[in-house]
Amino acid sequence: MMDLAERGPQNRRALTLAEVKALVFDRWSSSVESLTLDQRRLLIYLSKFTKVSDPKRAREAVEELMNRFKLKEEHAVMIVNILPEDEEELRAYLFKDYPLLSQQDYKEMLNLLKSLRE
Repeated sequence: MMDLAERGPQNRRALTLAEVKALVFDRWSSSVESLTLDQRRLLIYLSKFTKVSDPKRAREAVEELMNRFKLKEEHAVMIVNILPEDEEELRAYLFKDYPLLSQQDYKEMLNLLKSLRE
């Protein structure tokens, strides 16, 4: 597997917390005692704040938000990571960059996000 630093800036992409958790837990969970303090903190953070357990479903939701609603990848990733529960919360995150989204768009996004909740 190619290291992130080897991929170069042109190949970087925003990752959901579920994707990061899958990468980190696979590599680090077998040697927790040898991790640095920062690495341990990252593991704790991911275990507490990752709201979507399946990285594949999280990525599919990001792709759908990008394709259906023309969100930038970083905005779609943020929305999947946060999983807003109502239209007001979702609007607070998106209105500045996407002022033309309709109420129907917000409802459809919330339905998509609802399917990711555990």
